[in-house]
Amino acid sequence: MITLWERRARTFRSWPVHANLMADLNSSQAQVAGFDLVAYQAAHIVMVGAGGIGSHVAAALLRKGIGRLTLLDDDRVERKNLTRQLFSRHDVGKYKAVRLGRQLARNGLFRSTIHAHPRRFQELVERGQHLTNASVFICGVDNNPTRRAVTAYALAHDVVVIHAAVSRDGNQLYVMVQKPREACWGCAFPHYLNDTAYPCNLPGIIDVLQVVAGLIVFTVDTLICGRPRAWNVRHVYLDGSVPERARKIERRLDCGVCGDAAG
Repeated sequence: MITLWERRARTFRSWPVHANLMADLNSSQAQVAGFDLVAYQAAHIVMVGAGGIGSHVAAALLRKGIGRLTLLDDDRVERKNLTRQLFSRHDVGKYKAVRLGRQLARNGLFRSTIHAHPRRFQELVERGQHLTNASVFICGVDNNPTRRAVTAYALAHDVVVIHAAVSRDGNQLYVMVQKPREACWGCAFPHYLNDTAYPCNLPGIIDVLQVVAGLIVFTVDTLICGRPRAWNVRHVYLDGSVPERARKIERRLDCGVCGDAAG
């Protein structure tokens, strides 16, 4: 039986290295044009999904120095998750958001605060949880109903979203950047809007997850630090059977989420 105590939110804080060592710690990434640790420390990322995509993205963000991270996920760790998600055998049966938050705080290098909510995004919104102070949302879930819910919430509150997904064959991935008053997830993927399924027991493998995670973390830099990016939708095929596509799509007036069709 799941108790209310098990589902309560937790807050974790990292123990940063000594101030005298901070410059040395940051010295390599500081040499990358456009990276800004001050901006990273001031940013708040909301990670919707703390599993296959989310665990890798969150670990990278903490290692780079993100100041505040909120994790949302009501799933529990399963043994099959261990081959591709950043959990240990001791986490099996426990909430992903909480176990990941604890792990991140333990391994954090900079001053970071992690809020872990073992609940679905839609549930938190229905309960009145305020997420509008985020710098960026990252939607790394495995179902279209949640992607649509995040899209609509972000549009209503002028929040930027990075949407990302991988294919079931482990060969393809996409990353999509949704900004207020620009093309949304529904504009990019109108064929997904009527999908109401929450699939389970999907295939999954770590290589494609690490590729998409790296692309997401780069995209975060372009949004909070100003590293250049010329696209808002990017598709990658690991096997090279289809050339990689990076493109700038425009908002659709007939979009079922942000266009005239939504009204």
